[in-house]
This record gives sequence, C-alpha cells and structure tokens, in this order.
Amino acid sequence: MSDSLAERFDDLDYPGRRKPVNRGGDAKAATDRAVWDDKPVRYMVGGEVREFYTISHLAAALGCSVQSIRGWENKGALPRSPFRSPRTKKPVAGGRSTKGKRLWTREQIEGIVRLARRHKVILNRKPPSPAFARDVKVMFDQLTPSK
Repeated sequence: MSDSLAERFDDLDYPGRRKPVNRGGDAKAATDRAVWDDKPVRYMVGGEVREFYTISHLAAALGCSVQSIRGWENKGALPRSPFRSPRTKKPVAGGRSTKGKRLWTREQIEGIVRLARRHKVILNRKPPSPAFARDVKVMFDQLTPSK
C-alpha cells in the first residue's frame, strides 16, 4: 500500500464530515444574531403609521425573559406599557386575554434600557426597585403625548 492513511482522508476536514457549530469565535454567527429592534410592528395612530415593539423586543433589549417583564408589571416594578394593539375579534384559545399586545416605542425601550443600566437592573441582575419604576413612569409621561 503506497498511500498513507492521512492521504486517504485528506478531503475530510472534520470528523463526521460536518463542520462544528456553536463553537464561538465565529464572526459570521455574531453578525447573524438578531438585534432587539429587528422587526417592529406597525399600527395606524392618529392617521399616521407608527412603529411599535412588543414585549419580546423589550425582553431582548434588557436581556431577560418575557415572563420577567410581565412579572415586573404585575408587581408594579415596571409601569404598564402605555400602548396596546387592537383587541382581537376572534375567540382566543387557552383562556388568554383578548386585550391586545403590549406595545412600546423605540424611545421608550431605549429609555428603559438606559434607566435599567443606571439602576443596575441589567448588570447585577437585581430586580427593579421602586425608584426604577418611578423613573420609568416619569420618562413615559414625558414621551407620551397627552390626550
């Protein structure tokens, strides 16, 4: 046998003939990752189309789960979202609410993230404090036009 074992398998780069995945350091994987503001939803408000973001966008921006956001709202640690999508007209399965989705504007989410960093909600994984909730409420009041 004149050819060595290595020569027979030169065309195989990886064991199992598949490139490894999820190995970190892959520059392409970092650019493929979605950012929080990737796909806004659009609704007509006051005769003009506006972009809004859902609770999953806010959770991605804060780096926490959707359940955490809902829990913070229920405990009063985060003010309720000032906007809602239109109510559903069809019955909803599983006893879910027909109130519509929670919606935030880009400015509101960026403000929440800025305040979360200031109050160390993101960095130290601390639950939001009453001061955080007050600051977010003040920011919402400044950004939301009065009726």
